Order: sequence, then structure tokens, then C-alpha cells
Amino acid sequence: MPRFSIVTPVYNPPAKALKACIASVFKQTFTDWEWCIVNDCSTEPHVARILDRLATQDSRVRVMHRSTNGGIVAASQDGLDMATGDFVALLDHDDELAIRALRRIDEELRTDDEIDYVYTDEDKIDAQGRHYDVFRKPEFDAIRLRSQNYCCHFSVFRSSLLDEIGGFRSGFDGSQDFDLILRATERARKVAHIPGVLYHWRVVPGSAAGDVHAKPYAYDAGKRAVESHFQRAGVAATVEKLTPGSYQHRFSVSKQADVPHVSIVIPTRGNRSRVWGAAVCMIEHTVEQILAQTTYPNFDIVIVRDVNADGSVVYPFDLPASHNISYVDFYGPFNIAAKWNSGVLASQGEYVVILDDDTQIRTPDWLEQLTGQFQFPQIGAIGPMFLMEDGRISSAGIRFDKGVHHISQGSSSLDEGWMGIHAVPRTVSAVSGSCMAFARKHFHRVGGFCEHYTYSYADVDFCLKLQMEKLVVAWTPEASVYHFGARTRGDTVAESDLHMLQRRWGRYLESDPYSRSHA
Repeated sequence: MPRFSIVTPVYNPPAKALKACIASVFKQTFTDWEWCIVNDCSTEPHVARILDRLATQDSRVRVMHRSTNGGIVAASQDGLDMATGDFVALLDHDDELAIRALRRIDEELRTDDEIDYVYTDEDKIDAQGRHYDVFRKPEFDAIRLRSQNYCCHFSVFRSSLLDEIGGFRSGFDGSQDFDLILRATERARKVAHIPGVLYHWRVVPGSAAGDVHAKPYAYDAGKRAVESHFQRAGVAATVEKLTPGSYQHRFSVSKQADVPHVSIVIPTRGNRSRVWGAAVCMIEHTVEQILAQTTYPNFDIVIVRDVNADGSVVYPFDLPASHNISYVDFYGPFNIAAKWNSGVLASQGEYVVILDDDTQIRTPDWLEQLTGQFQFPQIGAIGPMFLMEDGRISSAGIRFDKGVHHISQGSSSLDEGWMGIHAVPRTVSAVSGSCMAFARKHFHRVGGFCEHYTYSYADVDFCLKLQMEKLVVAWTPEASVYHFGARTRGDTVAESDLHMLQRRWGRYLESDPYSRSHA
């Protein structure tokens, strides 16, 4: 029994591209493989001629000629049925493998017997043989995969897992690999990513590599694959197509009785500032916008307000009388972590959103989109898209690269970003406490926010603590919030906060598993 079964459905590839594909397999430095090739009734005579000659030259090559054209799903499943290897590797008929592809994957698989699926980085090859569009992928991200088949090439599956899930499914032609990856990763014990370009996706006329609009039926099939994933998870979500290859999913609620209670905790001094030229009290403006726009039916607001020693409010403000607004008096010196903790402990919601008072919600269903992600139990915290006052991106999550950085800060919010990072929900290393949602039970599980931080990084510290508990920090563009930028306390940063973060988490801040090449 071979280690790898390479499965390749074939239908009328250019002779030059097919020969290059063949050459890349035979150049592999790892030789324990078989190649299951299915000729899907190609009409170009060179295809059968090349494949038959190949089968006579090497006993590891097995060729099946279909008598009728069944399409990519039928041909791929025929290839799976032929496979006898421990693992199945998917290779398209006009693409190429890097010379050490199978060896690198074998080495990775030998590190852990529970790895059931492996994917690698990839690039593209143009007609002149030049490599471009290197896609250095993040570590496995189930959240991103629900909106985008970022894993794609090179994909290798444990054969027993494919048997368990039933292989390829009809009705998903063009996105059959996306559907397969979604179902496989739902069941896989472990998923591994190899951070190396081991697959070269060839751009030929009519291929999706060169023109994302070339196969509209594949785009539709991908939508069905995502919808099917949510159905299996028992999660109600509406899936829509974005740009080809990316999909939007949005959560909705219908009845108050059906939704968990959410508490919004807002620390404030009651300062005044200008928002789009108008002088406003920041907390009054923020709360008024929440009450006027939020469509979520079951929430309350907890205001953590600064008070003097005599009990008077430092900067008096006036909010409308409402049954769902309460107050916590904060007497101590400024400490954002302490304010968050006191607000959360005074709140009642199953889920909590901490929110700065210098913000304005932009999407009325922001709470639906944030808390909807908690239907997946591995989510520890989630944050929205933050926008600057002029509409540019303030933060699309937080990444680590020898420090802490806001992803895409200053970029256009109208641009979907490299490989769609602005358009789809995904895992990040941290999100800003300017607006962060989490479950109360997880807050208590990690001991709340660390009050050794005064101004900054308590939010990052909290996210890292969640990850130590095997929980995931997520970001979504489906909720967006204007952040007017530290209007309450200015841009005060204490060096002691940075030193504290470095002492506690320094080795995690050097690089980011989810933002390689900002993708």
C-alpha cells in the first residue's frame, strides 16, 4: 500500500501543461506514491495518447478512461475509488508540484499520527512559466474557511477520513474541493498547515486561476457548500456571494425569547469632543446611537462612570431614563482594565460587549453579527471592523510582528484587501477592547482583564489568555463601528504597560500565525 495516492481528473488539458504536470510528479524526491488518473472522456486525442504511454512506463501510474464525460465530481470520485494509499493528494491536470512537496508533507504527517488533513501555500504560473501571486496562508482557520476556500491547493487527506465522509458529492461541480475540505475539517482530529509553496496553480485560458469569473457555476456551487456547512452545524445563517471565491454569511434573530441577553459595558469620564464637526458629549452620543439603531432585541447598557471622592460625577452627562441603562461608579485612578472588570461584574448578560465611549455603531445588526459567532463553541472573543472618522480602516483585527499592530490601519474600507482579508470573518491574534464581545463564562474562566495594565494592552492580554484555554479570537466585517480615536483619555500610553505585555507574552509577539504576508 503506497503512502500517497495522487488523484487527478483529466479533461482536455493543453499537451504542454499536462506534460509539465507529469514531469513535476516524477521529479518528486519522495517516491512512495501511486497516481490515479481519470480521463473524463477527453475529446482531444493527445490526452489518451500521453496518459496511455505514461501508464506503460511506470507501474505506479494507473489510468482510467471514462466512456462518457461525467464532470469533475464524477471523475474525481472515480479517482478516489481507485486510490489505495494511506493519504490522498489532489492534483489538477495542468498544475505542478514543487519537487519536495510529497516529502515535506510526509515529514509533517510523521510528527503527529492524528493529523487527518494537510494544506500548503501556493502560487500561480503564467504562460511563460513565471511564478507570481504567492499565497502564504495562515494556520488553520475554520472561521475563514466558512467564507473562503483559502486552503485549496495543495490538499492532502487521510484516506480513512474521506471514506468516513463519503468522498466527493454530486451537485458541487467547480467547488467540489471546497465542499470536501469543509466536511473533512469538520471531522478531522487535527489539521496541519505547511508554510511553504508546494503547489503551482497554472493560469490557462478558461481557468479560475487566471479569471475568477471564468466558472460562474463554481461560484454557485461554493455558496451551496457553505450553506450545507451551516446546516450541518445547526447554525442559522444567510449566505450570499461576494467576489468569486468569497462568501458572506450573516446571522439573524426573530424573537426576543430566542436570543441570549447581551450587556454592553461602556467606561466613560463624560468628556465632550467633536464628531464630524459637531460638539457632543461622547457617552451621550454613543448611547443615543445604540438605542436608536440597534436591532438586537435583548440587551442592556452598563455605564462605568468616573466619580469624585464626594460621589459627584467628574464630568456630568445626561442620558435618557431607560430600564436597560444602569450605572457603576468608579472612584479609583484611571485603569481601563479595572473599569472593564467592574462593569462586567455588575452586568447580567450571558454575553458581554465592552465598548469605548468614543465610538458609533455603523451596522444596526452589529450585536447579531458579533454574538452569532458564539454559536460555534470554540469562539472566545470577537471584534468588528473599526473605521476612522473619514471611513478608512482603523483596525481589521490585531496581528503580532515584533509587537502589536492593527491590521490594515489606514487602508480603504472599500477594498476587499489581499486575498479578501477585509471581506470575510477570520481568526486573528487579538481584537481591540474598543469593541470586543465575549461570553461571561469565558471572562471568568481566564480571570477577567489584568489590572496590572493601566492604559493599554489589557485587551491583547485578555485575548492571549483566551487562546491559552484553546479558545479562538475572531474578527468580522459584518459588524462595523466608527472609532473616533481615544477622545476620552487622549493617546496616553504607559511604557510600563508595554513592558508588562512583553514580560508576559513576549515570545508570542514576534510573529503571527494568522497574518502571514497580511493574508
